[in-house]
Amino acid sequence: MADAPKEIRLAECESLIKQIRDVISVNIVLGDNKEIEEIHILAEDTRNAKQLVRDVETLLRVEYGLDLDHKKISVVQLKNEQKLLQDKRVKFTAIQYSLQGSQLEALVELTSDKRSCQGKSCGVNSSSNRLRLFAEATLNALNDFLDSGTTVFLEDVVQYPLGRRNMISAALTYMQGPSEEYLVGSALIKQDEKEAVVRATLDAINRRIPIDI
Repeated sequence: MADAPKEIRLAECESLIKQIRDVISVNIVLGDNKEIEEIHILAEDTRNAKQLVRDVETLLRVEYGLDLDHKKISVVQLKNEQKLLQDKRVKFTAIQYSLQGSQLEALVELTSDKRSCQGKSCGVNSSSNRLRLFAEATLNALNDFLDSGTTVFLEDVVQYPLGRRNMISAALTYMQGPSEEYLVGSALIKQDEKEAVVRATLDAINRRIPIDI
């Protein structure tokens, strides 16, 4: 009798898949029964996508005793110049918070190839304001990466259901000199809504940050 598949721990599984050659990033979507529904992979284009899919299937079979339908694995491959742009984007590296009475202080650390910057925001720890505090901390960290004369304001950040999952969307106003642009970014809540707020904020603004960061 075959052993039952091991429980999938999201962060652990994504970390294992990232160790496969040419894989840049991974996003696993679990269903309500905690089984894998989709795996989205960003990879370099040095190998055939089918080989990457087979490597993922083998890893899941060996580590978790799971035979996953290859149709649930999607691979997007970046050419070298696209990967260069990806590498130069600001990345989310740390998040912390502290509580003192009804006040919450959020701290977010962002990192580029050249440096790391931290941003903070403090305010009332209400269910609606908590999301804003982490978005504002993200923008405060981003300010150190922006050119002088460039400003970003948080308009709103919301959590909402989409299908069987929950999402975070952040709306920003990006001003550069006299020009003004409305930006929106979204992120799936995997395990923690605070991290999703940071990722949604970066999703909105990252392509507007100068490459030389």
